[in-house]
Amino acid sequence: MILVVGGLNGFVGSNTTEALVHLGHDCVVTKHSRPEIPGFLEKQIDGHVFVEQADATSFDDMRRVGEKHKIDSIVNVGGGFRTPGPKTSMSRLNGYLQMLNITFRLAEQWKVNRVTFSSTGGMYLGLSGTVNESSPIHLQSPIPGMPGILQYQKIVEIASEQFSNATGIGTACCRLMGFYGPFQDTDQAALANRLAHAAVSGRPVDLNNAFFTFQDDAVDTLYIKDLARAIALLHTSEKLNHKLYNIGTGKTTSNREVVEAVKNAVPGFDVTLPPGKFPFPPLPTMDVKRLHEDTGFTPKYDTQSAIQDYVDWLKAGNPK
Repeated sequence: MILVVGGLNGFVGSNTTEALVHLGHDCVVTKHSRPEIPGFLEKQIDGHVFVEQADATSFDDMRRVGEKHKIDSIVNVGGGFRTPGPKTSMSRLNGYLQMLNITFRLAEQWKVNRVTFSSTGGMYLGLSGTVNESSPIHLQSPIPGMPGILQYQKIVEIASEQFSNATGIGTACCRLMGFYGPFQDTDQAALANRLAHAAVSGRPVDLNNAFFTFQDDAVDTLYIKDLARAIALLHTSEKLNHKLYNIGTGKTTSNREVVEAVKNAVPGFDVTLPPGKFPFPPLPTMDVKRLHEDTGFTPKYDTQSAIQDYVDWLKAGNPK
């Protein structure tokens, strides 16, 4: 049984749970404060997906999950953790560190065979060309005030390697770059999601608080179904030769290509993105040789088929 933290109603987590089930694995997922369940998981509940009420920052909650189910491995792709109680300047950092500590303690107690964490291709911010997992990265963010997720992921990469060295339990960190698709919160959505929502709903495109949304921007981008399958393949591979993997396509997708794909999927839709490039250091293309060699992963969706799949999902009445 695989425990997927954030695997019920997290964007990456829920899609990863689905991908693990499609590979033939049963999963335990945690539910805390968000009641919503994506439609693509509902039919799996109590068959291959077992839901447990638990706070990932509570050791007792998570320990009880392991008392009820035999946990063989852990996938932790949750993003937003914070300690209970009033929100403070330190509650998110404390919550993240607490979550890591609990995950490591339980992994050792349960004697799991692998723990897989999500990380971010944002590590490569400011680099250019094609980068692999050995490329030097900035220890501190090249941009003051950059959202904390980038710093958190640096913590998990270092901590998980140290945990593996100390315990002998396998760990893997997945650096994720651009991705979009079903169940992504609209206020955090990538450009492709925002365009698809606007096209289907007929409302204006909302580009507030979005990155790399200009005409000449291009990002290494995967459809969430492919990205989740890559995480699932990594986590369940019999042998991994590394502890760190880029998950991407190995090429960039231009915003112009995304716009054309949405226009093809929803005839009559039109949009003009801001000219030029987003005022930010560039994001490079990720080398995915490690991922392909150790799992055989290649994307199933190209830009047009991915956009069409997401548009069909929205047209079926799904809110995000």
